[in-house]
Amino acid sequence: MYLTDLQDRRTFLGTSTATALGLTSARIATAQTTTTIRMPIAPRRQWDQKNGYCGECCVQQAALYFGTYVSQYVCRAIINSNQLSQLLVAVNAQKVLSALKLTSTEFNYNGYAAPQFQSYFGWVKQHLKLLHPVLITAFVKGLSDPDYDHIMLATGVTSSNFTTYNSADQLYFNDCFSSQVSIRTASTLNDIRSMLVNGAKYSFCIPTKICYGCAVLGIQDTSGRAVPVSLTLGTWTEPNVIAGVAPSTLAASVNVSGLVPGKAYSLFRYNDYRTVPTSNYTTSTYSSVRNFVASSSNASFSESIISNGVAIFRCVPAGS
Repeated sequence: MYLTDLQDRRTFLGTSTATALGLTSARIATAQTTTTIRMPIAPRRQWDQKNGYCGECCVQQAALYFGTYVSQYVCRAIINSNQLSQLLVAVNAQKVLSALKLTSTEFNYNGYAAPQFQSYFGWVKQHLKLLHPVLITAFVKGLSDPDYDHIMLATGVTSSNFTTYNSADQLYFNDCFSSQVSIRTASTLNDIRSMLVNGAKYSFCIPTKICYGCAVLGIQDTSGRAVPVSLTLGTWTEPNVIAGVAPSTLAASVNVSGLVPGKAYSLFRYNDYRTVPTSNYTTSTYSSVRNFVASSSNASFSESIISNGVAIFRCVPAGS
């Protein structure tokens, strides 16, 4: 659910540049016509045991948007097989995402003076505009970690611009507890550790002073030929094997977009994240392949996935 200990977190990321991906720091913006950008990422429920699986649940949600199902159990097993090491932003989140063949970037908290919230919120908005889901961190009322207690997934924003902070902006995020997407105005999102201002009303608040975040950019595809794939599941919960619940078979819809009608494609499935390639898919060690000719720019296929496992999909033109 929440963090209990994050010693020396600020030594993990070093001094990477604040201008990665061409993203800039935020300033206060003037009012303009507002636009809403939202990714169709459904909320999912975290497991609560072993200090909580909020980070793993957020990675699971973001990965689905990029054609990857990964159990919360497997997410943590990538870090440590005994399930004792939590997935934490600014510590090991990028290790897990890289293992799943997903690219990511983290907010450079070393690059901004405190308080960082407005710069951070501008950074989050820039990524949401690019359709990059963002793992955001929060204090939780009643807890005491000096850095953050909880991880949530930002999936959309309503704003008059996508570069700078505006107090009237609205952030859409999944808090890993509710089956509904949360919506908060930017001016209500932040607080300090005491949680006496916005935290007096809301359970979760982004730290005002030092902020941590990880944007998921997409799949690792050096071929440049993979077309977008996303997954949707029939249920918002995953059987909690940590609590002794048996795994089950999940019904999934594999949604492919960016197709050219009349062109032949291959949809590859990998049941082991360690076998997923970044090119030469046809000669890779895939678990199964579905060959089809596109009848429109989009296609959907039904698949079954074991809940405590992995299913990663890549779709490329036939022969790639």
